[in-house]
Amino acid sequence: MIKVPRLKVNRLGVYCLRVVWTDEAGKRREASHSLRTKAPELARVLALQFNEAYERKRSQRRMSTKKPDHLPNFEDFAAKFELDLSRGVMKSDGPEDFARMMQAVEAYKSIYGANPPLQEAMNMGRATQPLTEAPKRVLARSIDLSKAWAGYIREKEHDNAKRTIYEKGLLFEEFKGLLGDLEVNLYDKPTLVQWKNHEMNKGAGASRINKRLGYLNDFFNWCIGNGHSQHQQSPVEGLLISTKGKLKKKQEHWKSFEDTDLKAIYGKGYLEACPKPDHYWIPIVALYSGARLNEIAGLPIQNVRLIDGVHAMEITDTKTSKVGRVVPVHQTLIELGFWDYVEQVRSLGAERLFPHTVDGNNGHGKNAARQFANWLDKLGITDPYKVFHSTRSTLITRLHTADANPAHAMQITGHDGVQVQNIHFQTYTQGIGLAQLRDTLNRVHYVLDMEALKASDPTFKGFLNRWKLMDDRKARTDKLRGSKINSDKLIVKKNQKV
Repeated sequence: MIKVPRLKVNRLGVYCLRVVWTDEAGKRREASHSLRTKAPELARVLALQFNEAYERKRSQRRMSTKKPDHLPNFEDFAAKFELDLSRGVMKSDGPEDFARMMQAVEAYKSIYGANPPLQEAMNMGRATQPLTEAPKRVLARSIDLSKAWAGYIREKEHDNAKRTIYEKGLLFEEFKGLLGDLEVNLYDKPTLVQWKNHEMNKGAGASRINKRLGYLNDFFNWCIGNGHSQHQQSPVEGLLISTKGKLKKKQEHWKSFEDTDLKAIYGKGYLEACPKPDHYWIPIVALYSGARLNEIAGLPIQNVRLIDGVHAMEITDTKTSKVGRVVPVHQTLIELGFWDYVEQVRSLGAERLFPHTVDGNNGHGKNAARQFANWLDKLGITDPYKVFHSTRSTLITRLHTADANPAHAMQITGHDGVQVQNIHFQTYTQGIGLAQLRDTLNRVHYVLDMEALKASDPTFKGFLNRWKLMDDRKARTDKLRGSKINSDKLIVKKNQKV
Protein backbone atom coordinates (compact mmCIF):
# COMPACT_ATOMS: atom_id res chain seq x y z
CA MET A 1 0.00 0.00 0.00
CA ILE A 2 1.18 3.48 -0.87
CA LYS A 3 0.09 6.39 1.26
CA VAL A 4 -0.78 9.65 -0.38
CA PRO A 5 2.27 11.96 -0.18
CA ARG A 6 2.26 14.34 2.73
CA LEU A 7 4.11 17.49 3.62
CA LYS A 8 6.90 17.67 6.11
CA VAL A 9 9.46 20.30 7.04
CA ASN A 10 13.17 19.51 7.25
CA ARG A 11 15.55 20.98 9.83
CA LEU A 12 16.11 24.04 7.65
CA GLY A 13 12.45 24.87 7.29
CA VAL A 14 12.22 23.71 3.66
CA TYR A 15 9.03 21.86 2.78
CA CYS A 16 9.23 18.33 1.37
CA LEU A 17 6.81 15.75 0.01
CA ARG A 18 6.92 12.41 1.83
CA VAL A 19 5.92 9.16 0.13
CA VAL A 20 5.56 5.96 2.16
CA TRP A 21 5.05 2.46 0.73
CA THR A 22 5.51 -1.22 1.55
CA ASP A 23 7.88 -3.24 -0.62
CA GLU A 24 7.55 -6.89 -1.71
CA ALA A 25 9.23 -8.08 1.49
CA GLY A 26 6.70 -6.20 3.57
CA LYS A 27 9.25 -3.64 4.70
CA ARG A 28 8.21 -0.03 5.12
CA ARG A 29 9.91 2.34 2.70
CA GLU A 30 9.94 6.10 2.55
CA ALA A 31 11.12 8.74 0.05
CA SER A 32 11.26 12.49 0.49
CA HIS A 33 11.46 15.15 -2.20
CA SER A 34 12.20 18.81 -1.57
CA LEU A 35 9.69 21.39 -2.82
CA ARG A 36 12.43 24.05 -2.63
CA THR A 37 10.31 26.51 -0.70
CA LYS A 38 9.93 27.64 2.91
CA ALA A 39 6.57 29.26 2.25
CA PRO A 40 3.76 27.11 3.74
CA GLU A 41 1.14 28.51 1.37
CA LEU A 42 3.11 27.64 -1.76
CA ALA A 43 4.08 24.26 -0.31
CA ARG A 44 0.42 23.37 0.21
CA VAL A 45 -0.37 24.46 -3.31
CA LEU A 46 2.39 22.32 -4.79
CA ALA A 47 1.32 19.38 -2.64
CA LEU A 48 -2.23 19.71 -3.93
CA GLN A 49 -0.97 19.73 -7.50
CA PHE A 50 1.08 16.64 -6.89
CA ASN A 51 -1.70 14.76 -5.13
CA GLU A 52 -4.14 15.60 -7.91
CA ALA A 53 -1.72 14.21 -10.52
CA TYR A 54 -1.01 11.24 -8.28
CA GLU A 55 -4.72 10.31 -7.99
CA ARG A 56 -5.14 10.70 -11.73
CA LYS A 57 -2.32 8.23 -12.41
CA ARG A 58 -3.58 5.94 -9.68
CA SER A 59 -6.93 5.63 -11.42
CA GLN A 60 -5.24 4.87 -14.74
CA ARG A 61 -3.20 1.88 -13.60
CA ARG A 62 -3.15 -0.68 -10.88
CA MET A 63 -1.11 0.27 -7.87
CA SER A 64 2.11 -1.65 -7.26
CA THR A 65 3.78 -2.58 -4.00
CA LYS A 66 7.13 -1.85 -5.59
CA LYS A 67 8.77 1.53 -5.41
CA PRO A 68 6.26 3.88 -7.02
CA ASP A 69 8.18 4.70 -10.17
CA HIS A 70 4.89 5.70 -11.76
CA LEU A 71 4.53 8.66 -9.46
CA PRO A 72 4.30 12.09 -11.08
CA ASN A 73 7.63 13.71 -11.85
CA PHE A 74 8.63 15.88 -8.90
CA GLU A 75 10.53 18.21 -11.19
CA ASP A 76 7.24 19.20 -12.75
CA PHE A 77 6.26 20.71 -9.44
CA ALA A 78 9.52 22.51 -8.76
CA ALA A 79 9.81 26.21 -9.37
CA LYS A 80 8.94 26.19 -13.07
CA PHE A 81 7.07 29.43 -12.58
CA GLU A 82 7.29 32.36 -10.20
CA LEU A 83 4.31 32.67 -7.87
CA ASP A 84 4.66 35.12 -5.01
CA LEU A 85 1.17 36.00 -3.88
CA SER A 86 2.40 38.12 -1.01
CA ARG A 87 3.79 40.56 -3.60
CA GLY A 88 1.13 39.88 -6.23
CA VAL A 89 3.70 38.44 -8.66
CA MET A 90 2.80 35.71 -11.16
CA LYS A 91 5.22 34.86 -13.98
CA SER A 92 5.59 31.94 -16.38
CA ASP A 93 7.84 31.02 -19.29
CA GLY A 94 5.25 29.66 -21.70
CA PRO A 95 1.83 28.10 -22.20
CA GLU A 96 2.61 24.87 -20.34
CA ASP A 97 4.12 26.62 -17.34
CA PHE A 98 1.27 29.15 -17.45
CA ALA A 99 -1.29 26.36 -17.26
CA ARG A 100 0.54 24.74 -14.38
CA MET A 101 0.72 28.07 -12.58
CA MET A 102 -3.02 28.61 -13.01
CA GLN A 103 -3.67 25.17 -11.53
CA ALA A 104 -1.62 26.29 -8.55
CA VAL A 105 -3.71 29.45 -8.29
CA GLU A 106 -6.95 27.49 -8.37
CA ALA A 107 -5.58 25.14 -5.73
CA TYR A 108 -4.64 28.14 -3.62
CA LYS A 109 -8.14 29.58 -3.98
CA SER A 110 -9.65 26.27 -2.87
CA ILE A 111 -7.69 26.56 0.39
CA TYR A 112 -7.73 30.29 1.14
CA GLY A 113 -10.29 31.78 -1.19
CA ALA A 114 -9.63 34.90 -3.24
CA ASN A 115 -7.60 36.73 -0.63
CA PRO A 116 -6.38 40.29 -1.29
CA PRO A 117 -2.89 39.41 -2.63
CA LEU A 118 -4.33 36.86 -5.05
CA GLN A 119 -7.13 39.16 -6.16
CA GLU A 120 -4.65 42.00 -6.61
CA ALA A 121 -2.47 39.88 -8.83
CA MET A 122 -5.40 38.83 -11.00
CA ASN A 123 -6.70 42.38 -11.23
CA MET A 124 -3.30 43.52 -12.39
CA GLY A 125 -3.78 41.27 -15.40
CA ARG A 126 -0.57 39.30 -14.87
CA ALA A 127 -2.31 36.01 -15.44
CA THR A 128 -5.36 36.76 -17.52
CA GLN A 129 -4.57 34.91 -20.73
CA PRO A 130 -2.06 32.21 -21.72
CA LEU A 131 0.54 33.47 -24.16
CA THR A 132 0.49 31.96 -27.63
CA GLU A 133 4.25 32.36 -27.84
CA ALA A 134 6.70 31.88 -25.01
CA PRO A 135 7.85 35.27 -23.75
CA LYS A 136 11.48 36.11 -23.18
CA ARG A 137 12.82 33.95 -20.43
CA VAL A 138 12.81 35.57 -17.03
CA LEU A 139 16.12 34.82 -15.36
CA ALA A 140 15.86 32.74 -12.24
CA ARG A 141 16.53 34.54 -9.00
CA SER A 142 19.23 31.96 -8.28
CA ILE A 143 20.44 28.59 -9.47
CA ASP A 144 20.82 25.27 -7.69
CA LEU A 145 23.79 24.70 -5.44
CA SER A 146 25.23 21.90 -7.61
CA LYS A 147 25.17 23.97 -10.77
CA ALA A 148 26.73 26.98 -9.08
CA TRP A 149 29.40 24.84 -7.44
CA ALA A 150 30.36 23.25 -10.76
CA GLY A 151 30.97 26.68 -12.28
CA TYR A 152 32.87 27.84 -9.20
CA ILE A 153 35.22 24.84 -9.17
CA ARG A 154 35.78 25.10 -12.92
CA GLU A 155 37.22 28.58 -12.37
CA LYS A 156 39.11 27.78 -9.17
CA GLU A 157 40.98 24.91 -10.83
CA HIS A 158 43.06 27.57 -12.58
CA ASP A 159 44.62 29.00 -9.41
CA ASN A 160 43.83 26.64 -6.51
CA ALA A 161 46.18 23.82 -5.52
CA LYS A 162 44.96 20.27 -6.08
CA ARG A 163 44.79 19.77 -2.33
CA THR A 164 42.52 22.80 -1.98
CA ILE A 165 40.23 21.61 -4.78
CA TYR A 166 40.05 18.21 -3.08
CA GLU A 167 39.16 19.76 0.29
CA LYS A 168 36.51 21.97 -1.31
CA GLY A 169 35.01 18.91 -2.99
CA LEU A 170 34.69 17.10 0.34
CA LEU A 171 33.15 20.19 1.91
CA PHE A 172 30.61 20.49 -0.90
CA GLU A 173 29.46 16.88 -0.60
CA GLU A 174 29.03 17.23 3.18
CA PHE A 175 27.31 20.60 2.87
CA LYS A 176 24.88 19.37 0.21
CA GLY A 177 24.22 16.14 2.10
CA LEU A 178 23.32 18.02 5.25
CA LEU A 179 21.39 20.98 3.82
CA GLY A 180 20.16 19.68 0.49
CA ASP A 181 20.72 20.79 -3.11
CA LEU A 182 18.64 23.96 -2.96
CA GLU A 183 18.72 27.27 -4.76
CA VAL A 184 21.66 29.42 -3.69
CA ASN A 185 19.32 32.12 -2.35
CA LEU A 186 17.88 29.73 0.24
CA TYR A 187 21.20 29.43 2.09
CA ASP A 188 20.80 32.46 4.32
CA LYS A 189 22.78 33.44 7.41
CA PRO A 190 20.62 31.44 9.89
CA THR A 191 21.20 28.37 7.70
CA LEU A 192 24.96 28.91 7.74
CA VAL A 193 24.89 29.44 11.49
CA GLN A 194 23.16 26.06 11.78
CA TRP A 195 25.90 24.54 9.65
CA LYS A 196 28.62 26.09 11.82
CA ASN A 197 26.93 24.80 14.98
CA HIS A 198 26.71 21.36 13.40
CA GLU A 199 30.47 21.40 12.74
CA MET A 200 31.18 22.48 16.31
CA ASN A 201 28.90 19.75 17.67
CA LYS A 202 30.93 17.21 15.68
CA GLY A 203 33.97 18.33 17.66
CA ALA A 204 35.79 20.00 14.77
CA GLY A 205 38.54 22.42 15.78
CA ALA A 206 38.25 26.16 15.31
CA SER A 207 40.94 26.30 12.62
CA ARG A 208 39.19 23.60 10.55
CA ILE A 209 35.81 25.29 10.88
CA ASN A 210 37.25 28.68 9.96
CA LYS A 211 39.04 27.19 6.97
CA ARG A 212 35.83 25.60 5.69
CA LEU A 213 33.87 28.79 6.38
CA GLY A 214 36.47 30.60 4.32
CA TYR A 215 35.86 28.21 1.41
CA LEU A 216 32.09 28.74 1.67
CA ASN A 217 32.54 32.50 1.92
CA ASP A 218 34.61 32.48 -1.26
CA PHE A 219 31.91 30.41 -2.99
CA PHE A 220 29.00 32.65 -2.01
CA ASN A 221 30.95 35.77 -2.98
CA TRP A 222 31.60 34.12 -6.34
CA CYS A 223 27.87 33.45 -6.72
CA ILE A 224 27.08 37.11 -5.97
CA GLY A 225 29.75 38.37 -8.35
CA ASN A 226 28.53 36.11 -11.16
CA GLY A 227 24.88 36.99 -10.79
CA HIS A 228 23.80 33.63 -9.36
CA SER A 229 22.54 35.03 -6.08
CA GLN A 230 20.57 38.00 -4.84
CA HIS A 231 22.42 38.09 -1.52
CA GLN A 232 23.75 41.56 -0.81
CA GLN A 233 26.68 39.95 0.94
CA SER A 234 27.89 36.45 1.65
CA PRO A 235 25.81 34.71 4.37
CA VAL A 236 29.12 33.51 5.83
CA GLU A 237 30.23 37.07 6.59
CA GLY A 238 31.00 37.48 10.29
CA LEU A 239 30.77 33.78 11.20
CA LEU A 240 34.48 33.04 11.73
CA ILE A 241 35.42 31.71 15.14
CA SER A 242 37.93 33.79 17.10
CA THR A 243 40.13 31.66 19.32
CA LYS A 244 43.12 32.14 21.57
CA GLY A 245 44.54 28.92 20.18
CA LYS A 246 44.79 30.44 16.72
CA LEU A 247 46.64 33.46 18.04
CA LYS A 248 48.93 31.19 20.02
CA LYS A 249 49.77 29.15 16.95
CA LYS A 250 50.57 32.34 15.03
CA GLN A 251 53.00 33.28 17.74
CA GLU A 252 54.69 29.88 18.00
CA HIS A 253 54.99 28.85 14.33
CA TRP A 254 57.26 25.93 13.50
CA LYS A 255 60.39 25.47 15.57
CA SER A 256 63.85 25.24 14.09
CA PHE A 257 65.89 22.07 14.47
CA GLU A 258 68.67 22.36 17.03
CA ASP A 259 72.17 21.00 16.47
CA THR A 260 71.36 17.86 18.47
CA ASP A 261 68.27 17.29 16.31
CA LEU A 262 70.23 17.73 13.08
CA LYS A 263 72.99 15.34 14.16
CA ALA A 264 70.38 12.70 14.95
CA ILE A 265 68.27 13.24 11.81
CA TYR A 266 71.09 13.41 9.27
CA GLY A 267 73.45 11.05 11.07
CA LYS A 268 73.76 7.29 11.43
CA GLY A 269 70.73 5.47 10.10
CA TYR A 270 69.55 8.22 7.73
CA LEU A 271 70.65 6.31 4.62
CA GLU A 272 68.87 3.16 5.77
CA ALA A 273 65.73 5.16 6.61
CA CYS A 274 65.73 6.83 3.16
CA PRO A 275 65.94 4.08 0.51
CA LYS A 276 64.52 6.11 -2.40
CA PRO A 277 65.86 9.25 -4.10
CA ASP A 278 62.99 11.46 -2.91
CA HIS A 279 63.28 10.11 0.65
CA TYR A 280 66.99 10.88 0.68
CA TRP A 281 67.35 14.11 -1.27
CA ILE A 282 64.22 16.14 -0.48
CA PRO A 283 64.94 16.62 3.29
CA ILE A 284 68.59 17.47 2.56
CA VAL A 285 67.76 19.92 -0.23
CA ALA A 286 65.12 21.53 2.02
CA LEU A 287 67.68 21.98 4.82
CA TYR A 288 70.16 23.74 2.52
CA SER A 289 67.71 25.77 0.43
CA GLY A 290 64.75 26.63 2.68
CA ALA A 291 62.41 25.45 -0.09
CA ARG A 292 59.06 23.92 0.83
CA LEU A 293 58.30 20.22 0.47
CA ASN A 294 56.25 20.37 -2.74
CA GLU A 295 58.43 23.09 -4.24
CA ILE A 296 61.23 20.51 -4.29
CA ALA A 297 59.20 17.37 -4.92
CA GLY A 298 57.46 18.77 -8.01
CA LEU A 299 60.49 20.43 -9.62
CA PRO A 300 60.69 19.97 -13.42
CA ILE A 301 64.16 18.74 -14.33
CA GLN A 302 64.55 21.61 -16.79
CA ASN A 303 64.29 24.02 -13.84
CA VAL A 304 67.46 22.62 -12.25
CA ARG A 305 70.29 23.99 -14.36
CA LEU A 306 73.26 26.35 -14.64
CA ILE A 307 72.16 29.98 -14.72
CA ASP A 308 74.89 32.56 -15.30
CA GLY A 309 77.43 29.93 -14.26
CA VAL A 310 75.64 29.19 -10.97
CA HIS A 311 74.02 25.84 -10.10
CA ALA A 312 70.43 26.82 -9.39
CA MET A 313 66.82 25.68 -8.99
CA GLU A 314 64.04 27.74 -10.53
CA ILE A 315 61.01 27.29 -8.28
CA THR A 316 57.77 28.21 -10.06
CA ASP A 317 55.16 26.17 -8.14
CA THR A 318 55.13 28.33 -5.02
CA LYS A 319 52.71 28.79 -2.14
CA THR A 320 52.78 32.57 -1.81
CA SER A 321 53.75 33.92 -5.23
CA LYS A 322 52.85 33.29 -8.84
CA VAL A 323 56.16 34.79 -9.97
CA GLY A 324 58.45 32.20 -8.39
CA ARG A 325 62.12 32.53 -7.49
CA VAL A 326 65.57 31.19 -8.34
CA VAL A 327 67.51 29.52 -5.52
CA PRO A 328 71.24 28.73 -5.77
CA VAL A 329 72.34 25.19 -4.97
CA HIS A 330 74.34 25.12 -1.74
CA GLN A 331 77.93 23.97 -2.08
CA THR A 332 77.35 21.16 0.41
CA LEU A 333 74.65 19.71 -1.84
CA ILE A 334 77.09 19.59 -4.74
CA GLU A 335 79.68 17.89 -2.51
CA LEU A 336 77.09 15.29 -1.50
CA GLY A 337 76.46 14.49 -5.18
CA PHE A 338 73.15 16.26 -5.77
CA TRP A 339 74.21 17.63 -9.16
CA ASP A 340 75.35 14.15 -10.22
CA TYR A 341 71.84 12.94 -9.37
CA VAL A 342 70.35 15.77 -11.44
CA GLU A 343 72.44 14.80 -14.48
CA GLN A 344 71.51 11.13 -14.06
CA VAL A 345 67.80 11.99 -14.11
CA ARG A 346 68.33 14.27 -17.09
CA SER A 347 70.12 11.52 -19.04
CA LEU A 348 67.02 9.31 -18.73
CA GLY A 349 64.86 11.93 -20.40
CA ALA A 350 62.62 12.31 -17.34
CA GLU A 351 60.43 15.38 -16.96
CA ARG A 352 60.74 15.83 -13.21
CA LEU A 353 63.55 15.77 -10.66
CA PHE A 354 61.88 12.84 -8.91
CA PRO A 355 60.15 11.09 -11.83
CA HIS A 356 58.96 8.05 -9.85
CA THR A 357 56.70 10.04 -7.52
CA VAL A 358 52.95 10.29 -8.04
CA ASP A 359 51.07 13.59 -8.08
CA GLY A 360 48.43 13.25 -5.35
CA ASN A 361 46.14 15.73 -3.62
CA ASN A 362 49.12 16.88 -1.55
CA GLY A 363 51.48 17.13 -4.50
CA HIS A 364 54.48 14.87 -5.23
CA GLY A 365 55.98 14.97 -1.74
CA LYS A 366 53.52 12.81 0.21
CA ASN A 367 55.73 9.73 0.53
CA ALA A 368 58.86 11.71 1.36
CA ALA A 369 56.98 13.64 4.05
CA ARG A 370 55.60 10.44 5.57
CA GLN A 371 59.05 8.80 5.55
CA PHE A 372 60.61 11.84 7.23
CA ALA A 373 57.86 11.97 9.88
CA ASN A 374 58.32 8.28 10.65
CA TRP A 375 62.07 8.85 10.98
CA LEU A 376 61.50 11.71 13.46
CA ASP A 377 59.19 9.50 15.52
CA LYS A 378 61.77 6.72 15.56
CA LEU A 379 64.40 9.19 16.80
CA GLY A 380 62.09 10.39 19.58
CA ILE A 381 61.68 13.89 18.10
CA THR A 382 57.98 14.21 18.91
CA ASP A 383 57.61 17.96 19.42
CA PRO A 384 54.50 18.84 17.30
CA TYR A 385 56.21 22.04 16.15
CA LYS A 386 59.23 20.14 14.83
CA VAL A 387 58.18 18.73 11.46
CA PHE A 388 59.44 18.70 7.88
CA HIS A 389 58.68 22.43 7.57
CA SER A 390 61.17 22.99 10.37
CA THR A 391 63.94 22.60 7.78
CA ARG A 392 62.76 25.89 6.30
CA SER A 393 62.65 27.57 9.72
CA THR A 394 66.12 26.21 10.45
CA LEU A 395 67.67 27.73 7.32
CA ILE A 396 65.98 31.10 7.92
CA THR A 397 67.32 31.11 11.48
CA ARG A 398 70.84 30.22 10.33
CA LEU A 399 70.79 32.96 7.68
CA HIS A 400 69.89 35.41 10.43
CA THR A 401 72.64 34.22 12.78
CA ALA A 402 75.11 34.41 9.90
CA ASP A 403 74.22 38.12 9.54
CA ALA A 404 72.94 37.55 6.02
CA ASN A 405 71.48 40.55 4.25
CA PRO A 406 67.69 40.41 4.91
CA ALA A 407 67.01 41.14 1.24
CA HIS A 408 69.19 38.18 0.24
CA ALA A 409 67.46 35.89 2.74
CA MET A 410 64.06 36.99 1.49
CA GLN A 411 65.06 36.34 -2.11
CA ILE A 412 66.36 32.85 -1.30
CA THR A 413 63.43 31.64 0.78
CA GLY A 414 60.59 33.59 -0.81
CA HIS A 415 59.45 34.26 2.73
CA ASP A 416 56.00 35.82 3.01
CA GLY A 417 56.67 37.56 6.31
CA VAL A 418 58.12 40.66 4.61
CA GLN A 419 56.04 43.27 2.82
CA VAL A 420 57.68 42.87 -0.59
CA GLN A 421 55.11 45.24 -2.09
CA ASN A 422 57.36 48.06 -0.94
CA ILE A 423 58.73 49.63 -4.14
CA HIS A 424 62.16 50.31 -2.65
CA PHE A 425 62.50 46.69 -1.56
CA GLN A 426 61.47 45.46 -5.01
CA THR A 427 63.97 47.71 -6.72
CA TYR A 428 66.77 46.57 -4.45
CA THR A 429 66.10 42.83 -4.73
CA GLN A 430 65.94 43.00 -8.51
CA GLY A 431 69.56 44.06 -8.55
CA ILE A 432 70.79 41.08 -6.52
CA GLY A 433 72.91 38.78 -8.66
CA LEU A 434 72.62 35.01 -8.42
CA ALA A 435 76.30 34.77 -7.50
CA GLN A 436 75.63 37.07 -4.52
CA LEU A 437 72.77 34.88 -3.38
CA ARG A 438 74.97 31.79 -3.72
CA ASP A 439 77.69 33.37 -1.57
CA THR A 440 75.09 34.36 1.05
CA LEU A 441 73.58 30.87 1.11
CA ASN A 442 77.00 29.20 1.40
CA ARG A 443 77.56 31.08 4.68
CA VAL A 444 75.13 28.62 6.29
CA HIS A 445 76.89 25.61 7.85
CA TYR A 446 75.60 22.74 9.98
CA VAL A 447 77.58 20.49 12.29
CA LEU A 448 76.93 17.21 10.45
CA ASP A 449 78.92 14.04 9.71
CA MET A 450 79.23 14.44 5.94
CA GLU A 451 80.85 11.04 5.48
CA ALA A 452 77.98 9.29 7.25
CA LEU A 453 75.45 11.34 5.30
CA LYS A 454 76.90 10.80 1.83
CA ALA A 455 75.30 7.95 -0.09
CA SER A 456 77.46 5.30 -1.72
CA ASP A 457 75.66 6.09 -4.98
CA PRO A 458 74.11 9.56 -4.73
CA THR A 459 72.82 9.25 -8.31
CA PHE A 460 70.56 6.30 -7.38
CA LYS A 461 71.43 4.89 -10.80
CA GLY A 462 70.15 1.38 -10.11
CA PHE A 463 66.81 2.63 -8.77
CA LEU A 464 66.30 5.06 -11.63
CA ASN A 465 67.17 2.46 -14.28
CA ARG A 466 64.57 0.09 -12.82
CA TRP A 467 62.04 2.91 -12.83
CA LYS A 468 62.87 3.72 -16.45
CA LEU A 469 62.45 0.08 -17.47
CA MET A 470 59.03 -0.12 -15.81
CA ASP A 471 57.98 3.25 -17.21
CA ASP A 472 58.92 2.24 -20.77
CA ARG A 473 57.08 -1.06 -20.35
CA LYS A 474 53.97 0.78 -19.17
CA ALA A 475 54.19 3.18 -22.11
CA ARG A 476 54.37 0.28 -24.57
CA THR A 477 51.43 -1.46 -22.91
CA ASP A 478 49.35 1.72 -23.01
CA LYS A 479 50.25 2.19 -26.68
CA LEU A 480 49.23 -1.37 -27.56
CA ARG A 481 46.01 -1.03 -25.59
CA GLY A 482 45.24 2.22 -27.39
CA SER A 483 45.96 0.65 -30.76
CA LYS A 484 43.66 -2.29 -29.98
CA ILE A 485 40.86 0.04 -28.94
CA ASN A 486 41.24 2.06 -32.14
CA SER A 487 41.34 -1.13 -34.17
CA ASP A 488 38.16 -2.40 -32.53
CA LYS A 489 36.45 0.91 -33.26
CA LEU A 490 37.53 0.65 -36.91
CA ILE A 491 36.14 -2.88 -37.19
CA VAL A 492 32.83 -1.75 -35.69
CA LYS A 493 32.61 1.11 -38.19
CA LYS A 494 33.33 -1.21 -41.13
CA ASN A 495 30.67 -3.66 -39.95
CA GLN A 496 28.19 -0.83 -39.60
CA LYS A 497 28.86 0.24 -43.20
CA VAL A 498 28.36 -3.32 -44.44
